Amino acid sequence: MKYANNPQTFMNGFYSSSRNVFLTVSIAIAMYGFAGSFKLGVSVDMIKDISLLILIFSFMLGLNNIHIFYNYIKALEKEKYNGEILPIYVNLKLWKRYLYIKIYFMILLSLLMIASSRRLLNRRVFN
Repeated sequence: MKYANNPQTFMNGFYSSSRNVFLTVSIAIAMYGFAGSFKLGVSVDMIKDISLLILIFSFMLGLNNIHIFYNYIKALEKEKYNGEILPIYVNLKLWKRYLYIKIYFMILLSLLMIASSRRLLNRRVFN
């Protein structure tokens, strides 16, 4: 079976997956902030735990996205060096910049996860 290899479609998928990561992070942050409006401490902790789990999910989704996109860029580079002609709109140097931007965001997300998990642990251990 022959599959179509359309780099623009793959790039659109990368954008879509990146958007999903950004949206799930936004939902987790909103839930974390919303948790303070509950009266019961158990509810606050439960909502904050769920928001941390959503952050972890978003982080794993982002890492998967980075890994797949990196492998696709490497495959395109291999094709390019084997004499295949890439479409004119495919600029692999620019695509790598998108990859670096996503890696930067994932570093920020990991710092956010560490800060929120430390805060939750401090609340549970020292209270």
